[in-house]
Formats: sequence, structure tokens, C-alpha cells
Amino acid sequence: MPKKPQKQSSLKTPLIVLSILALILGLTFFLNKDFLSGIFSYKEIEKEKQELEEKVVTLEKQIEELTEPPSQAVTVPEEKEVVTPAAMDFSNSTCEELDQKIQEFFNYLDSQPYIASYNLEKGSRAHFKEIIEKLLDNPPIVARETDSLFTILTNTAHFYRILGKNNVLMIREMIIREADILEATFALFHQWSRVGSQCRDVQTEIRLPLPKLYEYAGFFLNTLGGQSYLFRRTPHIRLLIKYYSVMVIDRANAEVVNRYGIDIVPHLESLLNEMEISETMVYKEQYLRKLRELQNKYQTYYEEREAPGG
Repeated sequence: MPKKPQKQSSLKTPLIVLSILALILGLTFFLNKDFLSGIFSYKEIEKEKQELEEKVVTLEKQIEELTEPPSQAVTVPEEKEVVTPAAMDFSNSTCEELDQKIQEFFNYLDSQPYIASYNLEKGSRAHFKEIIEKLLDNPPIVARETDSLFTILTNTAHFYRILGKNNVLMIREMIIREADILEATFALFHQWSRVGSQCRDVQTEIRLPLPKLYEYAGFFLNTLGGQSYLFRRTPHIRLLIKYYSVMVIDRANAEVVNRYGIDIVPHLESLLNEMEISETMVYKEQYLRKLRELQNKYQTYYEEREAPGG
């Protein structure tokens, strides 16, 4: 009976071709698995990049909105009764005296029509206590801020993100309207931050612990976001914030909680130069006297360290 070689050949050829193709595909996948996995990783990276860009755009819009002037012009009343003390030195005040002054300050705010327009349900004392707690519990990023553009933008919009638009506008308006009592008010709360935790049987429930204040001092003095915030403020409020930030860094040094290792000296010298030419600070001479004391203190400290056997 005759053989049928043609059929066997026709069956073997597709099988050989398929085997060769399978081998080639297998080798290709094995040799290029890193390349293929890179494609999938690239897609994930692109997705994360797109999400980050969207967040950056949102933050940029918030920053732009914050730099715009309020829709309604804010004017300082010609005459008003100021209950907050005009004195600056509270270092010898008792807990009861500090507590009383702070209560007078909030009572004064509650009596102002512009504060009433914000409809604070619990009054200014409770409302500002909540604001302070939110800020202290959600500090800005101080270390390695420049590692990421997103971090810089997040810091720049820090107060807007944490407090929201209404609170930011209210604080801005308060700063404008109460410009004549800002220095005394800053001094009052600075002293409260030093002794408030030791006070008992007082109405003021606001707590300002040094480690949390230190985060904000570092933010204002040592980050691009903090510097950006200060540049958008008036010289008066900018100098006040820088002054008390330096005071906080000095306290952090004294209590060994300067965990970012912020060098106070360049900030101290810069602030001294700015303060000397300022024409807006009511208690300018008191600030200069304190800053020069600190300058001498740190100069002596570094000289002793650099001396043989120091």
C-alpha cells in the first residue's frame, strides 16, 4: 500500500513553527521581563504624577486666593476703646493677672462688630482656643521641605489648609483692625506660653507648649513656605512674628529641644538689622535691648566653645 508522506509533513510543519514561536516568545518574555515590568511601573508612576500635579494646581489656586485683597475694604475705626493693656512687660505678672488680661482681650473682641459678623457660636475665647489647637496639632513641615515642590506649596498654603478661608479672613481682618494693640497682645500670650502650664484655677484654657511653638518658629525662620508667608505680611506683623520666633528658638536652646538644630545667630543678626531701621514698632527699643542681650549671650557662648579646652 503506498505511503502518504505529504500529510505527515503537513502536520509536522505547523507544530514545528508553533514550537519555535513559543520558544521565541518565552525567551523574549524572560529576557525582557524587567522591561515589561518597567512599562507597568511607568504607568503607575504617571498616574501618581498626574494626581500630584492636580494637588499642586489646587494648592496654587489657594495660594493665589490668599494673596488677593479681601473683597470688602477693611478700615480701622477712628475711635475705639482698647481694653488690652498698653504695657509690654508681663514678666512679673502673676497667673491671675495674666488670666485677667487674656479674658479682657477676648471680651473686647466679642464687643467688636466685625468679629460679631463672623457669627462665632461659642464666642471668641472658645473659637480661638479651637484655632490654636488645630494649628498646634497640625504643624507645618520643617525638615527636608525642599525635597518636594508639593511640600513647599503645602507649607505656603498651611494656614488656609488647616483653618479654612473664613478663619484666615477673620484673622487677617483682626490683624488690620487691631494693629495698635498687636504688640501688647503678642507679649501677653508669649508670657502665657512660658507660665500658663503652671497656672491653676484660671479661666484661660489655652495651652502653648514649647515643643509645638518650636515647630512654627522653625517654619517661619527656616522654610520657604514660612518665608513666603512673612513676605506677604506688613513689616509690622512680619517683625513681630520673627521676633517671637527667635525668642522661641532661644527657649528651645535653653531647654535642649532644638531638634532641627536651627542656628539662631543668623536669624538674630538679620532681625536686629531689620528692627533697627523699623519705623512701625511701638516698643522698638525694648525689642532691640532684648535682641542685643541675646547677641552678646550667643557670642560669648561660641567664643567659650572655640577657646582651647572649651
